[in-house]
Amino acid sequence: MTTTATAPASSKRRSHRTAQHRTALWKDAWRAIAVNGKRFAAIVVICAVGVMMLCGLNAVGRDIRGGLDDFFDATHMHDISIVSTLGLDDDDIAALRNVDGVNKAAGVRSQSVTTKVDGRQSSATVTALNDQKLDQPYLSEGRLPNADHEIAVTRQYLDDSGKSIGDTLTFSPDSTGSVATATASSDDNGDGNDSGTFADGKYTIVGVVIDPNDIVNPSGPLALVSGAKTVYPMFVDDTSLSETGADNPYTSAIITVSGAAALNTYDDDYLTKVDDVRQNIEHIQSTQERHRTDTVKAAAVDAALAQLDDQRQTIAAMPDGNPMKTAAEQKLDDAEQQIRSKVSDAIPNAAWILRDRSAITSYEDVKTQSAMITRLGTMFPALFLIIALLVSLTAITRMVEEDRQLIGTYKALGYTRGETMLKYLVYSMAACLTGGVIGDLLGLAGLPFVFTRRMLSRIYVLPEYPLLVNWALAVDGVLLFVIVITGSAMVACGGSLRLDPAELMRPKAPKAGRTIFLQRIGFVWNHLSFLGKVTARNLFRYKSRALMVIVGVVGCTALMTAGFGMGNSALTLMPRQYGEISTYDIMAVTKPADHDDAQKSLDGNDNVTSTLPLQVGSVTLSAAQDGDESGSSQSGSAQSGSDSKLTAQLMVIPDDESIDDYLDLHTADGTPISLDKTGVAVTANAAKTFGLSSGDGIALTDAMANTADMTVTGVAQYYTGNVVVMTQTAYEKAFDADIAVNADLIRAKGDADAKIALADDLAGQDQYLSVVSAAKQQRDFAKSFAIFFVMIGFIVVMAAILAVVVLYTLASTNISERERELATIKVLGFRRREVHGYVNKEMMLLSAIGIVIGLPCGRALLGFLVSRLDLPGMNIVPNVQWFCYAAAAALAFLFTVLVSRATNRSLDRIDMVGALKSPE
Repeated sequence: MTTTATAPASSKRRSHRTAQHRTALWKDAWRAIAVNGKRFAAIVVICAVGVMMLCGLNAVGRDIRGGLDDFFDATHMHDISIVSTLGLDDDDIAALRNVDGVNKAAGVRSQSVTTKVDGRQSSATVTALNDQKLDQPYLSEGRLPNADHEIAVTRQYLDDSGKSIGDTLTFSPDSTGSVATATASSDDNGDGNDSGTFADGKYTIVGVVIDPNDIVNPSGPLALVSGAKTVYPMFVDDTSLSETGADNPYTSAIITVSGAAALNTYDDDYLTKVDDVRQNIEHIQSTQERHRTDTVKAAAVDAALAQLDDQRQTIAAMPDGNPMKTAAEQKLDDAEQQIRSKVSDAIPNAAWILRDRSAITSYEDVKTQSAMITRLGTMFPALFLIIALLVSLTAITRMVEEDRQLIGTYKALGYTRGETMLKYLVYSMAACLTGGVIGDLLGLAGLPFVFTRRMLSRIYVLPEYPLLVNWALAVDGVLLFVIVITGSAMVACGGSLRLDPAELMRPKAPKAGRTIFLQRIGFVWNHLSFLGKVTARNLFRYKSRALMVIVGVVGCTALMTAGFGMGNSALTLMPRQYGEISTYDIMAVTKPADHDDAQKSLDGNDNVTSTLPLQVGSVTLSAAQDGDESGSSQSGSAQSGSDSKLTAQLMVIPDDESIDDYLDLHTADGTPISLDKTGVAVTANAAKTFGLSSGDGIALTDAMANTADMTVTGVAQYYTGNVVVMTQTAYEKAFDADIAVNADLIRAKGDADAKIALADDLAGQDQYLSVVSAAKQQRDFAKSFAIFFVMIGFIVVMAAILAVVVLYTLASTNISERERELATIKVLGFRRREVHGYVNKEMMLLSAIGIVIGLPCGRALLGFLVSRLDLPGMNIVPNVQWFCYAAAAALAFLFTVLVSRATNRSLDRIDMVGALKSPE
């Protein structure tokens, strides 16, 4: 009875005692956070930064893509567009609407027009709003036009012209414009628009809009480096069509796909859905092309035969049997046959060109840059994860050393390994979770704000960027750091937990002294001072800690070197472009019909040194198709939405002219490129997009959809813009068309101000469509690329955090480990400054080693970053000047000094009596 009654009571006491033990362990774990607050803060900061960059940079990429997707949905942006070489009619639109998977289809009428903006001849595209409200311009101010002679324009047009809502403008047709381009005007002396698509007269500005087909900020870096002339988009109501314009064929057809709006425009599901419908359209393509060809040729034949009606009536009035009537009828039949034959030969067969959203430059730019930021969001967190591992391993290892006797006591009292380890696991996990939550808040809200609102808004004119939260990534980022850091805590505890309690409760024996390497070099060792010898021995004594300091400073210095080098490389793009390659001062573009008059004016201008007449245009680059022969062709097949495409400037050099004084074409290693009569020179950025090298093939498509496969004769070093250069013979052979000289490269006299003044004077003359001043572009470039300093500042801040956290953690650990040694030298009479120097000299020396190694590592990191950056139209070549290295080294050294100053207070507060008393 007694035994039976005692057993439950004993079990109850053990259970009560176990609960008390666990409570004590948890109290001890939470107390450790307060006692070791500085180490805890270091782990929190490094985790916060790592999680912030992992979640934040990936969030920025999603926000950019999401912003464009929302914008496209709001404007009912087309998923597929079709351009035909003979235009499209209502039968084509009706056929497209019946294609399986097509949601809406609409015909678009647009025209190239010319006008004056601020006294200068300018270009624009006037487009009639369609009844399906597809590609609807985004309204920023005012309203959309809903009556004739009302027009909506972009903010850029208002800024450049000085006009505002309520003002009027006029425009006249541009006879040289293609179906794909247009020109705009704002003067009151436009020609009559009888033969144009739109009615003539004054148009009242009723709204300010964003063109969904072009969201590039006109004052941003992408617009600056493109080098293309300004084309102002304008929109009118379909009631503004002229009498003939309403009967004209559609310029293009635009289509939306059923269910595509519910998907993100960059997702694979979206691309697959659009590609399926594109293939369905291909099934009716040949039929509609034949129908359109027959319709256009029949109309042309009818119009030509109408001229023979009078003769036919005269012949019909002649009496039957008259030999002259028979001969006349035969001649008339022969004439009719000749007309039909000539019309058939003169009018080519219709060919459709199918394009998806990838043909829109802005679409591809956003895709490229969001992918670039996402790649950075993987690389930088990996660096901080490694640093977090080192910091946490150092901090937890030191905590375990300090708690050596306590761990021995716990083991002697019967605590399990898990219970003994609980304190350190809770400590590390609490630091990770705290840092992770802070990092998620900063990464999901802070970084997207900085990058999208402050940085990307300078590149694009999207009205807003959504805040898209990926909770899975936010949680996974925190878990990643928790696993790594708690894992390091377990590793740090493992060694001590394997020892016996008796061994743990005794002080750890110091390591035996060893002869270091420097002691074997007598002429060095013998000339070192006492403190120098102590410093040297301590460096070799604490190898792991020395290595961590060096790694931290190397990372800090490398980041800053890469950041400063990136800024310098970007800011020297324009000076290098116009100093090494484009040696002309001005590019002036006219209409081909106006070029002779413009050339005569330039020849008589005293401020002009020399000119190079040439043809300047625009082409679309794509991968050459296997089996195609070089030459002109009308593309009759749809283009795959997955094919890479790039818009480039085309320069055609007349055979009797030399480009050497205006454009220095050479490869990256300086080898000159000679233009031949069959190939083209392609600039480096375009070559990178398609992976081209000399001898490869590239397809060029002009504004009239003529495509020619060309051979690349050389890849030219070029820093800003995508350019294709070819000779007159090569162009005429490839496109089966005569050269149409419409531009001049000009070398001018005087300084930069004089050259800019000359360009402004030319821009004010009616015959010029576009005038680009090299000097002005160089001045504007620094302002436009101020966004790069946001990235540079971000990198420097990250480097500072990295350096401070690592150095402070290791410095404080160093002091706590050597309290007894430092207390001894204080007792021996070392003054404060001497004690500070005793410790800080080691830190300074290790930092110096880290800086020396970090500088070349930074140059290598910059090369890696540049290889991953893919900025449209920019070929950033690493260019690190001496002051970039000097700034990075100075800041790294400054961080070391600041940390040393901060840890000096810990040296001053060492309790000599407490540190020197016997541990036993």
